[in-house]
Amino acid sequence: MAKNQFYKITQKQNKNIDKFVLAVRKAFSTMDNRTIWPANGPQLESYFADIIAMDIFEKFKKNPNKLRKSLNRINIFTLYSSLCNAEISGLKVEKEFDNFLTTQDIIDFYLFLFDGLNKRTGEDIYCLNDRHRILSKRQIEKIKIDLLQIDYDNLEIKKEIAKLILTVESLVWTLYYDLFPCAGSERHGPYSVEKGNVILIRDYFNLNPNEIWTIKNKYSSVRIVLKYPNNANIKINFNNQIKSSKPLKEELISFSIYVDEKKITSLSEIRSLFQYFSNLVEKQAKVVNTLPPLEIIKKGAEIYYYRYKNLYKDYKEDWHPPKQVYNRIDGFRLRFWNYYKDDKNKKRPASYYAKILDPRNDFIE
Repeated sequence: MAKNQFYKITQKQNKNIDKFVLAVRKAFSTMDNRTIWPANGPQLESYFADIIAMDIFEKFKKNPNKLRKSLNRINIFTLYSSLCNAEISGLKVEKEFDNFLTTQDIIDFYLFLFDGLNKRTGEDIYCLNDRHRILSKRQIEKIKIDLLQIDYDNLEIKKEIAKLILTVESLVWTLYYDLFPCAGSERHGPYSVEKGNVILIRDYFNLNPNEIWTIKNKYSSVRIVLKYPNNANIKINFNNQIKSSKPLKEELISFSIYVDEKKITSLSEIRSLFQYFSNLVEKQAKVVNTLPPLEIIKKGAEIYYYRYKNLYKDYKEDWHPPKQVYNRIDGFRLRFWNYYKDDKNKKRPASYYAKILDPRNDFIE
């Protein structure tokens, strides 16, 4: 039975939530939860999503201005992911057990997050226009000056850049799981530039999270800036996934690569980076693949909280998961892991995610 489901909302606010739900449906329509490694969302988030949701919600209720300033220290893709995870579904789960939490509370918190994101981007934060733009025109003008032109028929360098991109993406997945790449990466664009071309930027800003893993990476960040013709039809959705109508490797016009802010220009440097990151990926994937399920869950909680490290630092609090999270994992053990591991419970239609993430209803399963 629905409880505390009465709420007040303006027509404009209702339309904003409608956009969010549409963005979720659109993004999840291209995802298959069964392919996510090393575990799907419910296998992990069922153990801790409501706990972190309530923690951040209570900060909101206590001092929204303080929370707003702290959230500004979190990258935008992480906040997008938060809208899709803990801050909506987690609060809805908590509402089932907390008589004081209402639908109005959840909606108010969602609208607070929406407003903060809107002020930071000035763009359609739901990516319904197939863009995720976080930089100003002035910033893009400065960035494009450093782009290195590629000869149209220079397939070798295009191939090596594509290999480097795939390898760095793979490193992010092994460090943060397929579920939480926002802890170390963000793709943004396409940004319109001259002659009908566009720029796509791939930022990898936390490639050495030694607070989580023992593996050592001598590089902390990589930025890859890529220019393509507009007819490549590049799109970025709410889940930060890139789609295009043409193979981007072949369409590449120019590029710039920075590793820890050092510019990389030669083919030999690109190949050397590819080899280095490939070795790291192999080692880190082996580490994750040898973890038993309970340790995968606990590490998932650690990664999830790590995304909010700067927020907790602003509050002068420890960013690590609280004891309550580990007690729950040890108590439930593999209950949620096994339930959502079953194919019939893993594969969900996009409409399921749209419904479970809509703050206006009580649906949680």
